[in-house]
Order: sequence, then C-alpha cells, then structure tokens
Amino acid sequence: MVLSPPAPNRAPLLSIPLEIRDIIYERVLDYEWGHSSQDFVVLDRPLPALFRACKQIRSEALDVFLLKNHFHVYTSKIGLKWLDILGKDVDRFRFLILFIDLNLEAWHRYLKALLPLVSGYLELRIRKAAASLSNSRLETFLQTAGLYDQDRWTIKGNGTDEIIFRQIGS
Repeated sequence: MVLSPPAPNRAPLLSIPLEIRDIIYERVLDYEWGHSSQDFVVLDRPLPALFRACKQIRSEALDVFLLKNHFHVYTSKIGLKWLDILGKDVDRFRFLILFIDLNLEAWHRYLKALLPLVSGYLELRIRKAAASLSNSRLETFLQTAGLYDQDRWTIKGNGTDEIIFRQIGS
C-alpha cells in the first residue's frame, strides 16, 4: 500500500486509510484511559487529548470511543461537563448509565437536553447514586423528564436499583 503525502495544513494521520486510523484511535484511547477490569468507562476525567487534534480526528475518534464502550456519568463537574462538551454528539453513545444524585435540578437540565438527541439504539440506564434520594422523588423526577412516556420509551427494572429505558422502535 502506498500512502500519499499529507496535504499542506492537514494532519499526517489523515493520509492513512480510515480502517487503520480506527485501530490507532482505539489503541491511543486504551493507552490514555487505561485498561480496566470493569466493563464500563466512567466519564470522570477531561476529554482525551486525541479529541482536541482537529474536527475530523475528533469525530472519527469519538465514533470509536462512544460506540465501542459502555459509559457511566455521575453528577460530578467533569461528568456533567462531558455531556456539555459532547453536545449533539451524545447521539453516538451506545450504552450510557446516568447516576442521579440529590441535585435533581441540575440533572433535569441535562436530561431535557439529552433526551431529544439520543440515538435509537441507546440503552439509557438511570441509577440512584445517593442512598438518601427517595424513590418517590426520583420517580417524580423521571416522570417530569418524560421518561415514563409509554409512546416513546419501554421501561424495565433490573433489580439493582436501576431503571432501563429504550426508545420504542429501536
């Protein structure tokens, strides 16, 4: 295979075929985020440096990162910042668990922004992060957020204080 020289002002990485770039992105993200025995990634640190290289690399690396991993987002400043930074890219999440704590007002804002954008294949899991958050308060919050809309979402509990929401038709 012969690689063409990169165009001026273009990242040399972009001259490599996409299939190879995807492998590179996966390795770089694994190295930067480390391997874990867990089957999920906690979004609790700043965006990987790879996402700040250029728009095209960010987009391609996000596909690799968001579609191949399961994520947990907590009500931490960094966790919520992830949702802010990703913006419309939240539709690329394949599996997302949101840990809801006592600050329901902040979470309502994020859910309200998140729900119209979620992809049809996202499995959204809501789990209480704070034991002191009452079930009735959480239920009221989820109802207000529109997650109990039976025309849009199927709802299932899994016995671990977690509620699973899937869009109907997905």
